[in-house]
Amino acid sequence: MTHGSTITGKHARCAVATVAALAGMAAYGVPAAAADFPDRQVTLVVPMAAGGPTDTVARMVQIKMGEKLGHPVVIDNRAGASGNIGINAVRRSPADGYMLSVASATTHAIAVNVYEKVAYDPIKDFVPVGGIVVAPGVLITSPEAAPGCKMSAFLDKLRATPGKMQFGSAGTGSLSHMSGARFLAATKTDMLHVPYKGLSAAMNDMYAGQIDAAFDNVSSALSHIKSGKVCALAVQSPERLSVLPDVPTYKELGYPELNKPTWYGIVAPANTPRPVVEKLNQALNYALASQDVRTAFDRLGVTPSPTTPDEFAKQIKDEIALWKDTTERMNFQKIKQ
Repeated sequence: MTHGSTITGKHARCAVATVAALAGMAAYGVPAAAADFPDRQVTLVVPMAAGGPTDTVARMVQIKMGEKLGHPVVIDNRAGASGNIGINAVRRSPADGYMLSVASATTHAIAVNVYEKVAYDPIKDFVPVGGIVVAPGVLITSPEAAPGCKMSAFLDKLRATPGKMQFGSAGTGSLSHMSGARFLAATKTDMLHVPYKGLSAAMNDMYAGQIDAAFDNVSSALSHIKSGKVCALAVQSPERLSVLPDVPTYKELGYPELNKPTWYGIVAPANTPRPVVEKLNQALNYALASQDVRTAFDRLGVTPSPTTPDEFAKQIKDEIALWKDTTERMNFQKIKQ
């Protein structure tokens, strides 16, 4: 056979089969590259500062996800603008599954309801991969702000000094900010909001006596609570947590509207091929099924929340509706960026 002649025999059959396979994938809208995904490391962007709750839950699943995918999952912290910087970086990245973002109520439900303009659409610009955890929040204060570590004492001080005490957050429009706003509306009290680039910085200022309170997640606040450096006054949970058995729920204290825990999950850029999304979902759920991961989450007081991509999509839509209703009832003035 001379160069350029027709391939025959076994080679011809393999070539025909390959062409047919590629054609079949194209017919279903599946790029050929999706079949080999991944062939290198995957980046998981954490759009919040290192050490905070978003970062904590991401680092709990990254190793096991990489184990399932056959390539490492690396964390890339891109904090700022209440998650907008990191989220927008992922939105603009190629839709190939190699750059993902942790999604939360802050990035995918609160932002569109508290800002006048948001550079991304949480539904149209992303495809859900799956849920990571359901995470209860906790109101923490300095011991001086809540004598005896009692909510009643904290409320008494707030009412005696309206607008004087301060609470820190991970940034304007963040979950920690809006949780504080909801608390003030429910208790009919007033505090000054102090935004930070992350809750770990707010915690440092609480130790130094610069601020009085913060609305954190149990997962990131637990070690500070256990050390006795801060008081835990209430948790957002249907019932008391085994890791904080002496801390009442908001419902027990007469504020059931504040009792809903938050969630974290993973999203990819819009138009990421469905087979790639399914592989990522399988890797995430593999991580969440690991006994090591479950034990670690249990110690932090959070609950693994494995979902399908479609189930997570519904969860995001429901959360957007919840915060729309919340901000409307609060007559919340949208924030200009």
